[in-house]
Amino acid sequence: MATLVLTVVGGLVGGPVGAAIGAFAGQQIDGAIFKPKGREGPRLADLKVQASTYGQQIPKLFGTIRVAGSVIWATDLIEHRNKRGGGKGRPSTTEYSYTVSLAVALSARRIRAIRRIWADGNLLRGSSGSFSERCAFRWYDGGEDQPADPLIASAVGLASASGFRGLAYAVFEELELASFGNRIPSLTFEVEADPGDVDAGDVAEQLLGEGARCSGRWPFRGYAASGDRAREALAPLFEADAVRLTSGPDGWGLDADAPAPVALADFSEAHRRAASADRIEQRRAPLSALPGLIRLRHYDPARDYQLGQQAAGVAGGGVREERIDLPAVLPADSARALAQALAAAAGDGRETIVWQADLAALALTVGGVVTLADGSAWRLAARTVRDTGVTIELNRYQPIAACVVGADPGMPVAAPDWPDAEAMVHLFDLPGTDGTPAASPRLVVAAAGSNDGWRGADIWFRPAAEIEPIALGMVRPAAALGMLSAPLGAGSPCLFDTMNAVDVTLANPSMSLESVDDMVLLGGANRAMLGGELVQFAHAEMTAPGRWRLSRLLRGRGGTLVPALHEAGTPFVLIDDPALLTVPPDIARLAEGGTSALQWAARARTDIAEIAIGPAGRALLPLAPVHGRLRTDGTGVAGGVHVEWTRRSRADTGWRDHVDLSAGEAREAWRVEAVPAVPGLAAWETTTPLLHLDAATIAALPPGTALSIRQVGDFALSPPLLLSLT
Repeated sequence: MATLVLTVVGGLVGGPVGAAIGAFAGQQIDGAIFKPKGREGPRLADLKVQASTYGQQIPKLFGTIRVAGSVIWATDLIEHRNKRGGGKGRPSTTEYSYTVSLAVALSARRIRAIRRIWADGNLLRGSSGSFSERCAFRWYDGGEDQPADPLIASAVGLASASGFRGLAYAVFEELELASFGNRIPSLTFEVEADPGDVDAGDVAEQLLGEGARCSGRWPFRGYAASGDRAREALAPLFEADAVRLTSGPDGWGLDADAPAPVALADFSEAHRRAASADRIEQRRAPLSALPGLIRLRHYDPARDYQLGQQAAGVAGGGVREERIDLPAVLPADSARALAQALAAAAGDGRETIVWQADLAALALTVGGVVTLADGSAWRLAARTVRDTGVTIELNRYQPIAACVVGADPGMPVAAPDWPDAEAMVHLFDLPGTDGTPAASPRLVVAAAGSNDGWRGADIWFRPAAEIEPIALGMVRPAAALGMLSAPLGAGSPCLFDTMNAVDVTLANPSMSLESVDDMVLLGGANRAMLGGELVQFAHAEMTAPGRWRLSRLLRGRGGTLVPALHEAGTPFVLIDDPALLTVPPDIARLAEGGTSALQWAARARTDIAEIAIGPAGRALLPLAPVHGRLRTDGTGVAGGVHVEWTRRSRADTGWRDHVDLSAGEAREAWRVEAVPAVPGLAAWETTTPLLHLDAATIAALPPGTALSIRQVGDFALSPPLLLSLT
């Protein structure tokens, strides 16, 4: 349209010359406006985004590379219900979870292995092969004889199921989606198609056949070939690797290393004109036509195959930047060297000579290098035969050797790849420490792994061997969980224990403990369960990674008993930790009989371990009385005695001087027995912390007899206070 208009206007203004000028200007405008959109090759982002578009091309993978793939089969979200609780007038709780099964195509070429797998950028499967979410996983290498997947066959029918032969793909069966917002996450896979590096020749051999074999100059960790034609798949790789099409005695082929330079004068007859007269045309493009900067984008293996970019300046180039998207895996230093090589070669071919030679020039290799009389090197770009002469087109050839230089790949944003962790799970029977008398055992589950990659465990409570386990949920890694690495002796629950120290080995070396002063300690800090004893510690000293020595102890806190010896291996846990899983009271009551067990399985694992639970109910026991004393009744040496003691309360386990604490039970009752038992002598019952024994009773007691004094609680008897009568 602009051509027609400007031609007419130019003719009216300037005659034929003006019409020609107008036509030229109009052609330029029409060319800029109506030129067809250029066709783009494969982009780097194509390998990062998971798709399920029908007809989308699956790349052929080489080396080791990370790809997203295409979903080729999937089920709808599968809903699972888990109902727990209820009964005896209590409401039940129904929890919902969702899973999905799907197949993802990865490569149109056979592969060797699938290594790591990412879901929404986080590792779903690490290098150890373990999954962070529960699922069943299978993969097929893309062989021509691979069978149909049994899950797909059961869903669509064996007759309709495809084996996807020649296509490498992965299958997830019932992948749990809770961690992904109950949706299918974006999955990417680290795929190994070849055992080592590949070059342009390796890729060309697979795509074009054995006749296209050549040795590439540049090794790549991985490459993804895609495009409608082999030329499109190879173009980015050949452009970066300087692989060219050359002619030879056996026909056309690919060559990365140019043959040895040949003197052009050897192909001229002696009677021809001087060499300078053989040049019939010489062209030189301006330096401004060259890019000023070349940016090479690639996949960086040091950054979990995230996009990397290296740049190199072109000497004398203009202001234009040229970006090269290379769908290949390159380390940062190798990519930097390649960018510098591309920048150095940007001026190669800027200068062109058209040379008149004789028929002997037919022996020259197109793509080969020739030298002129002045010693300059030129690459043979084309040749034309006319009559008895040959016209050849030469491009300036100025190779600059590239060297690998140091390069900064940038700060990697990578999910940590932890090895498989060893799990530790323990159940602790806590005393009452919150000032409220408990009506059921207070049980907590603590768990941890040997490294930070451990994500928790699913917990079940089995009341008895013949009863179905009850799901309790998932326990997260505890702040500090471990076990004694050396025995711990007895200590007084009434004083600071400065004679003993707790040597504990924590499950995870990254766990830490901290020291506090006495004021903070007496306020309730650093409380820990050591087996069945509640202790507090003021000083924490790390003696080795994961090993700590705890000193300045408060023993027997919360009314717990101090045993004569804690053996090495006794479980240890900080109890002021929100990561601990509390067993619901109605389920904890089932543990009082001593026949229950705790079952657990690490996240994404199916093997179940079981821990037997002894009789529980430490929080239900009244505290043992203290300050037992004997006082004669004043009737003589052979008279009776008054037995007195001081009450303690599980409603308030602290020491309160001159304060009459509440009983903490529905009624106050005491049971006093002779130890050892005396035949015919029953236990005494009293409702006050006082018992009178008359002279006859005292006389009936054998020498060495002691009295066991226990408080009768709502659920159990307290530990005894032993008081000797001698």
